Amino acid sequence: MVEKARKFVHLLALLVPPLSELVSKPFVLAALSIITIVYLLEEVLRVKGHCLPIITPFTLKMSRPEERTHFIMRPAYFAIGIILALILYPSAIAYASICIVAVGDSAAAIVGGRFGHRRIVRRKTVEGFAAGLTAAFLLASLFVSPLIALLGAIGGMIMELIDVPDDNLTMPIAAGALMLLATRL
Repeated sequence: MVEKARKFVHLLALLVPPLSELVSKPFVLAALSIITIVYLLEEVLRVKGHCLPIITPFTLKMSRPEERTHFIMRPAYFAIGIILALILYPSAIAYASICIVAVGDSAAAIVGGRFGHRRIVRRKTVEGFAAGLTAAFLLASLFVSPLIALLGAIGGMIMELIDVPDDNLTMPIAAGALMLLATRL
């Protein structure tokens, strides 16, 4: 149940592009930055044995048992990856990058966990990689050309395989960098 909830949170990142267009990119950046800072402060307090109402119970509910004994950085990496994509890249590439991390990672985990049989690296499977790549490509194609979307999806999914330091951070950055580079050639 925790894994499904975590993937749902990933999918909430799909709200960033429309909100950035409807409200403004600076507003979304400010909101994401504030949320990230509050989360980081909550984690410092939680590790020291204090509890912030609402935030700490939510963090614990969304965490895996092995994560609960130390500082949980993955949600911050996710937010920072999205923030950096919005800052570093033109809107279309930033939005495509955000879609790649939101759906690519989720699709890979869901399909790989359920149907994956051929391992690539650690728990990562060919089936999960293919599902993540397909989902990332399709959604990124809403913002950039199919060729650019494919390059971004490949870059993002390679980061999902490597997972160093964390795919939540590296997927949107690598995907955006490849797409930006491809548009400059």
